[in-house]
Amino acid sequence: MDISLVTEYSLWWILPIFVISSAIVYRLYFYNQKLASEIAVWKVSILSLLRFLAVFLLFLLLIGPRIKHQKRIETKPILIFAQDNSSSLKSGKDSSYYLNTYPKELKELISSFENDYDVKTISFGNKISDLSKLDFKESVTDFSKLFQFVRDNYGNFENVQMLLASDGLYNTGANPRYLSADLGMSTHCVQLGDTIDINDVSVYSIRSNRIGFTNTKLPIKIGVKALNSENSTLEIEVRNRSKLLIQDKIKVNSDNFYQEKDYLIDTEQKGLQKYNVKLISGTEEYSLKNNEAEFVVDVLDSKRKIVICFDQYHPDIAAIKSAILENSNFDCELVNLSQQNLNIGEANLLVLYQLPSKINKYQDLFKQMEYANIPSLFIVGANTDLQVLTTLSNGVSFDNRNSYYQDAVYVENQKFSLFNLQSKEKNVFEKLPPLLAPFGDIKLMAESQILAFQQIKGVATQYPLIAFTAKENRKIAWIFGEGIWRWKLNEFQMFDSNSNFNDLTNRIVQYLALKEKKDQLIIKHKKDFSEGNPIEIQAELYNKSYQLVNNANLQFVLTDKEGNSYNYQFTNNESDYSLIINYLKNGRYKYKIETIGLSENIEKNGEFIVRADNIESKRLQADPMLLRQIAKSSNGNYFNRFDSEKIKDYFLKDANKKSIISYETNYGNAVDLLYLLSFIIIVMILEWFLRKYWLGN
Repeated sequence: MDISLVTEYSLWWILPIFVISSAIVYRLYFYNQKLASEIAVWKVSILSLLRFLAVFLLFLLLIGPRIKHQKRIETKPILIFAQDNSSSLKSGKDSSYYLNTYPKELKELISSFENDYDVKTISFGNKISDLSKLDFKESVTDFSKLFQFVRDNYGNFENVQMLLASDGLYNTGANPRYLSADLGMSTHCVQLGDTIDINDVSVYSIRSNRIGFTNTKLPIKIGVKALNSENSTLEIEVRNRSKLLIQDKIKVNSDNFYQEKDYLIDTEQKGLQKYNVKLISGTEEYSLKNNEAEFVVDVLDSKRKIVICFDQYHPDIAAIKSAILENSNFDCELVNLSQQNLNIGEANLLVLYQLPSKINKYQDLFKQMEYANIPSLFIVGANTDLQVLTTLSNGVSFDNRNSYYQDAVYVENQKFSLFNLQSKEKNVFEKLPPLLAPFGDIKLMAESQILAFQQIKGVATQYPLIAFTAKENRKIAWIFGEGIWRWKLNEFQMFDSNSNFNDLTNRIVQYLALKEKKDQLIIKHKKDFSEGNPIEIQAELYNKSYQLVNNANLQFVLTDKEGNSYNYQFTNNESDYSLIINYLKNGRYKYKIETIGLSENIEKNGEFIVRADNIESKRLQADPMLLRQIAKSSNGNYFNRFDSEKIKDYFLKDANKKSIISYETNYGNAVDLLYLLSFIIIVMILEWFLRKYWLGN
């Protein structure tokens, strides 16, 4: 550290200060020769020197001197080492190397960089972690999380490089080919895994409904992939527990073979059902871990029956019915109330199209609906009797002083939380034709959730277009406008698909038709989890007035298929409870949750399944092309294998490894320096003491 004295005035002022200080000392000790006759010359010299120092330093403070501290800072270049920690690296034949030898070699390589680089080590897979334990247990590989983490934490630094070690296989997140170039740093890639051609077959994909119904056919689609297995025959088996449901054969006709096949499964037992798909090959394979896969279906008692009631036909009715029938979990029936009677006991949901109408009020029907507590979807149009509809006290009232209608465009409510739509981020419905909605104010009197507002003549309003209310335990939905058949027609013209219209209709119907129990203790979790992923469970506790409370502890007892029990405790949040179990093995788990601390404790039982997803084993042949493209797009280097000497030689000779030298300068005010002021005081006291001692005055 360099220390010097600087001042805002010219340093030439030191010369007159020196002269003035010398003159004062001369006048005091040498002008009158009396002192020289009383004490020795050396004593006079000491006293004069002390007085000179005190006076000189005091005058020096008048020009505001500051002490300048200049510190030399050497900043090493940053080298980020990112290690792929996914399970695909231990699924191949060289798994022993990656589990035992590779971590030691990697540690030695990183240590060799520490003198020349500021090394930051991280591992990635499903999440970003510190590279303290390399176990290759991550269930998925997500490069986008890695690049986002690096960009957020090191994007503003200079002289940064990243060394990425991976097999180049990813199965979730954005394509890394388009992410690396935006990092603003060189990304060097080390190829891991086996890049040679392998003989392997795998259950590559399974698609099925999450919910099924007893005594129906459940459709599934199975994707099979085969590498370098031309002219072989594969056998597919699908089992539920030990029962064989499907047995089929597939002929492989190329070395890079992929085929999807559709099957129908009989669903006989209700509850959570785990199905196992197994692929049998007669040839030697690179790995057998990807020959099996599992999927889980929650089988309910029966299909839900949706009844659309009307007394005048309209194109909207056909559009709604076709969308409902896209979901195999629903049956849909049309009932023209002007021609036939309705058996209300068979319906799980009533869609009331422009009812009550101006032709008939259907008072008896609405009384039966309320008595039977059947969920309803009201679609309001020009034929709806708004006055009668208001008197039904379903949580909506209309300003019906006139019978005018106006065009209203769909505007998404971003705060809607009952369910998510696939069109939420695309604003699809805002581009579709308007509905014909009642003119005037629409008031939601009860507790409500608004899915979409009305935009009238280009002005967004707070009038609801699609909303949800409730009457006691009965769920009610509202569409305030007719003409939704135009949505279906125009979406197909714009996108060659009706997927968004069908999704909107089925989300509304599914929310209404699947009855929820209003228990005091509500448990929320997925029905199945992938092995290796955290198990997240939420709970809500209500008092007898059905108000949300948080005044009890929740005990969670988990039992596995062998009968072993494990105790956990829910975490009390601001309004609810949460529990995260980091890892569970493949299998079926049952649980019991009990409240502790209430006058009447509540118990709740449930179950979930942890399935062996094996997503990392679906592709085992490393992808060098991906890593080459990442390195090329970021001006990095590609290493075709883990050669520690070659990698070390490259980075230690790299011209970019030079440290950045910078200087940090700080200024201090001399007046504030305690040591300097203390020194002046000590000098003055010492002079006073010596004068007293030697001269007696």
